[in-house]
Amino acid sequence: MRILIIGGAGFIGANLARYAFEQGHEVITLCRSGAVENFNGGITLKWAFGAPIPAIALEDVDCAFHLAHDFSGAAGAQLTLNETLKCVTQLREAGVGRQIFFSSYSAGDHATSLYGQTKLAIEQSLAGATDIVIVRPGLVLGTGGIYGRICKWARRLPLIPLPDGGYGLVPVITIEKLCRETLTLAANYERVPQANLFEKQLFSLRQLVLNAAAEVGHRPWIIFVPASLIVLGLRTAKLLNIPIPVNEDSLTGFLANQAAQHVSTLED
Repeated sequence: MRILIIGGAGFIGANLARYAFEQGHEVITLCRSGAVENFNGGITLKWAFGAPIPAIALEDVDCAFHLAHDFSGAAGAQLTLNETLKCVTQLREAGVGRQIFFSSYSAGDHATSLYGQTKLAIEQSLAGATDIVIVRPGLVLGTGGIYGRICKWARRLPLIPLPDGGYGLVPVITIEKLCRETLTLAANYERVPQANLFEKQLFSLRQLVLNAAAEVGHRPWIIFVPASLIVLGLRTAKLLNIPIPVNEDSLTGFLANQAAQHVSTLED
């Protein structure tokens, strides 16, 4: 296939670009930096929300993947919503027959985080479209993204505070499986409107942290801290520009996800 990845410099986008190219597909990536780490086999173009998709990136594309997201608060969320829908329209007008929008497990009636609400708004705008597949991945396990940051701190700190002891459940999928399943959706002519890509077994945040630490022989103590206090601490860290593995919006999404009704669509 000839595929287009919009937002190809992020953790998922970069891995998807490399994996797709290794599988023999033609790959075009668009990103703000104009460069994708460790990816030299396809075409990478400098692009950002607010600009039209370059004409060269629209030629004979079989499937486009929407991964771009602006995280600069409420303004960035609105920009993401508006520009994603513009990209969808432009791709349709160019004759692209299939598009895959990466949503989130945080998107749904339970959504309280800005990220989850933005993804849900885009889902609702795309509902019923026969050329769109909505993908909701769980926490992606790999060397980057949120999980990569969690691993970094879990392997260093002797004491790790977790919201309510870390007993909340997390849906997970490895980056390798996510890439494989996503490309399968792109190539499958039996179109499905949505796919929940995470393992059927959920893991507690506590267990994920302990497993990550154990991989390097580290055994930290987990400290039970009320979630409300951690939210306050994250707000303070942001004001003081203290580096932290997750932000307040991520924690808000995690807490709201305990009420999520999504069911995995992965085959056993």
